[in-house]
Amino acid sequence: MAGLVLAIAIILAALFGPLLWRVSPIAINHALLGDPQPPSLVHPLGTDMLGRDELSRALYGARISLLIGFTAMIIAITFGTVYGAISGAAGGWLDSVMMRTVDAMLSFPSFFLIITVEALTNSFELGMMILIIGLLSWMGVARLVRAEVMSLRERDFIEAARAIGAGPTRILLRHLIPNALAPVVVAATLAIGDNILIAAGLSFLGLGVQVPTPSWGGMLQDALSPAVQNSPWLIVTPGILIVLTLLAFSLLGEGLRVALDQSIVQVGVAGVDVEPVANAATA
Repeated sequence: MAGLVLAIAIILAALFGPLLWRVSPIAINHALLGDPQPPSLVHPLGTDMLGRDELSRALYGARISLLIGFTAMIIAITFGTVYGAISGAAGGWLDSVMMRTVDAMLSFPSFFLIITVEALTNSFELGMMILIIGLLSWMGVARLVRAEVMSLRERDFIEAARAIGAGPTRILLRHLIPNALAPVVVAATLAIGDNILIAAGLSFLGLGVQVPTPSWGGMLQDALSPAVQNSPWLIVTPGILIVLTLLAFSLLGEGLRVALDQSIVQVGVAGVDVEPVANAATA
């Protein structure tokens, strides 16, 4: 619940914060140029070397981070679910080939693989970065879904569906994938935090969100300049925001995992099949 409350607070701040604090995140204050100001009533989180308001940059950076986190998660979850379901349902040589492909991709660290792809494509636009992160983060989801599908395909309700003439495609879409989504929900929640961290790392290295668009990783990069070593608020603000966001979605994912596990156990103790009643009825 703490993770849920914190995640909602961060999302609301990203959505409505810039509407309440109407200060441009890219406006340069020439009067403060080269002289970062500490937090004050005028600038609650201080200013950076260019006189830009840190609160405004943090709020707009939250929008960018959450956009990357959610959109890349949707891409990865969609592709990974379909890939893993096909692999688990097919079995045989096709399953072996598809899983060896996943193993080969997992042998490379995702972060460095993303950096390599971005460097080779020489494209650092926001849309391209989201697409690359999503398409290189689906392997874990695929393995989760494959394991669930391989367990489900031997259940009685799947045999009943085959017996009444349901084809492989209908069984996959109507029975296997819907019943394999429980671990995917948890993986999706955790993936949001992972994607935000990857995006911050890329921006910190100058390969992610490009200036003047504000981002938490870019704010961290600016804070490491020797000229602002006596301005700790510049590194504390984005650092705390990244930590709190990762903590929120990690706690939320763990809470969902526990809740789903408890619901399955309670249903099993009650003597009810864990598959949805609708699926059993259809079968």
